Amino acid sequence: MSIIEHIMPAGISDDHDAAPPPLADAGMTRFKVAGESLSAYVEIGSGRPVLFLHGNSSTKSVWSRQVIVAREQGRTVIVPDLPGHGDSENSPSPETTYSFPGYAAVIGALLDALGIDPVDVVGWSLGGHIGLQLLATEDRVASLLITGAPPARPSVEALEQAFYATDDMKLAGKAGFSEADALAYGTDMMGGSRFLIPELLQSIKRTDGNARRFMFANALRGVGIDQRAAVMSIEKPLCVVHGELDPFVRLDYLSTIGYRALWKDSIFVISGAGHAPHWEQPVPFNRILAGFLRYTQEAKSPS
Repeated sequence: MSIIEHIMPAGISDDHDAAPPPLADAGMTRFKVAGESLSAYVEIGSGRPVLFLHGNSSTKSVWSRQVIVAREQGRTVIVPDLPGHGDSENSPSPETTYSFPGYAAVIGALLDALGIDPVDVVGWSLGGHIGLQLLATEDRVASLLITGAPPARPSVEALEQAFYATDDMKLAGKAGFSEADALAYGTDMMGGSRFLIPELLQSIKRTDGNARRFMFANALRGVGIDQRAAVMSIEKPLCVVHGELDPFVRLDYLSTIGYRALWKDSIFVISGAGHAPHWEQPVPFNRILAGFLRYTQEAKSPS
């Protein structure tokens, strides 16, 4: 049984009120991989690369505060916009690309183009589910940190166990968004109106509606690996972070999983944070991230 470790921020955090450090234009690169046109931020370091994967209807800039952590450890950093998101183009093959294995295949092709092997992966929400797919299917993935991404078997029954059934949760699979839809989804996704900056609201509006539609439909019809079974059997290090106030993900579900290689045998619950603890409470989140990346750097690479 995993331990629930509550992480208390030191008082009321104002670290989010400052504008997030932008990802430098010099690191922005375009790639043509697996039939997709991607935008990615790439920063070369001497340490093992870290790949950051954003969530549904989001963008790579949501990781700007975590790139600093990887940089301080001398890591190479790769932060793509997923197909249909941010500055990447909409997929010409939406039915297949907008799925956990479809996204994972594109990310695998991006790693091929960059010559990356091995890599540590950090995934939030949709990005965490893609990370779980990669953990199970990509030998070069050495470790995974997930937040807002409960490992579950793609199916109606399993997803009902892992997620709360709310009106805003239903928006995750809706193709066409009204202004009200974008605001409601973004407010819940980012942890409240305080955290929904204009850039992130615009990223929701920009997202290809088919990305939500087909991702959700593919998950409900069982496309992808059994993520719960994967984390119960795979020996690669896994770190699980959860926002105490997450309106989508059930902590009681996370705590029922018999993880094979859970870091410190703990689920880290950040008090006062919602679905995006890395964005809402970057200081405690980054402490966890820094510790996990130090651990993975010292651990042996997967054979």
